[in-house]
Amino acid sequence: MPGFRRYVETDHCYFITTATYRRRPLFADRRLCRILEGNLRFYRDRMRFGLHGYVIMPDHVHLLVTPQQTETISDIMRNFKSYTAREIREAVHVQGPIWQRRFHDRAIRSEDQFLSALEYIHLNPVKARLVQSAVAYEFSSCRFLEEGAGRLSSSHRVVTAAAVTYGGWRRADG
Repeated sequence: MPGFRRYVETDHCYFITTATYRRRPLFADRRLCRILEGNLRFYRDRMRFGLHGYVIMPDHVHLLVTPQQTETISDIMRNFKSYTAREIREAVHVQGPIWQRRFHDRAIRSEDQFLSALEYIHLNPVKARLVQSAVAYEFSSCRFLEEGAGRLSSSHRVVTAAAVTYGGWRRADG
């Protein structure tokens, strides 16, 4: 849509939601979830953004990211959605759009907002009755945060009791 401008601050954390076109439950297919995870890992490393949390639901994805270079969240999402759409079309032999054109973002401005967003992300599969416990959901950062064994663990950022700066605010204990 012409005229829409997204206000973005570099080095600030964002809670992002993006959905499949017409909310099709494409990610009920584990192969497609693995495509998304592989691309999250690739773009996190290539575009050097902090990936603090994620969950892949059947018809949408939640991310908690901090852009750290010249790329914006729009750049990150454009690259991620474009390439994953191509891979998904090839994998399941479908035509047409995979993703809705836009995505929703919300700037995280405090530790409470960060922790609330992370909790929302991790509890999403439980609320949707996909699993009994957030740790049991395979396509989420929750397992890594709880057990230290996630698919994106190579440089995945974790909230700990240590002082950590996320998007311009600093934990009180640091």
